[in-house]
Amino acid sequence: MTTSNLIAELSTSVGQGIYSSVRSNINHEEMHYGPENKRECPCDTCPMMNNCLEDQTECSAMRNWCSKGDFKDTDLMRLVRACA
Repeated sequence: MTTSNLIAELSTSVGQGIYSSVRSNINHEEMHYGPENKRECPCDTCPMMNNCLEDQTECSAMRNWCSKGDFKDTDLMRLVRACA
């Protein structure tokens, strides 16, 4: 390993040097856990919650809530299928 390669490798480990611009685009401080929920979990008030837990199923409202953070009231208990 040459001296310049060693310096370049060490500089990346502390976020300085010639590769620091590549590392600056990586955000190590924040974690992103999906969409911000506009409503509470649809299962909290659903009468089928225990059945879905036992059978490992979910309805359209739950799938929409997990992906978009919101759901339509008409999607509760609709299109129930096995969890992916």
